[in-house]
Amino acid sequence: MKLRIKPRQENHKWSLYWKCSMATHTFTLDPFDIEVDPGVMTAMQLRRKLAETIGLRPEDELCRLESFVEPWELCMYKGRELEDDKTLADNGVVDDALIVFVRKQLIAEGWKILQEDNEDSSTEEDDF
Repeated sequence: MKLRIKPRQENHKWSLYWKCSMATHTFTLDPFDIEVDPGVMTAMQLRRKLAETIGLRPEDELCRLESFVEPWELCMYKGRELEDDKTLADNGVVDDALIVFVRKQLIAEGWKILQEDNEDSSTEEDDF
């Protein structure tokens, strides 16, 4: 079975202070076709194969930031996420189907307070 893959990369600016995504940018990568066996391949196996084909690091090597609990990747067919443990056929995927593959990437954003000196002023006037 031939599938048409439309890969996307979601970059999340992840606040180390607020522990949440402050902004998301989605980048469209070049679409491509792939041949699979729908009766054997599961959605999880498809995601791994697509990440490898695109040249992305394996999902289990990615480092999570505190409070990020979403899945790193997902595959969608007709607007619905494919279930990981089901085969593509069981998920209802047909020949020439359009699959949207999304990989999330976290970009940590935070700050560090730099102090020029550790001395406090002796008067209130010097504080302003």
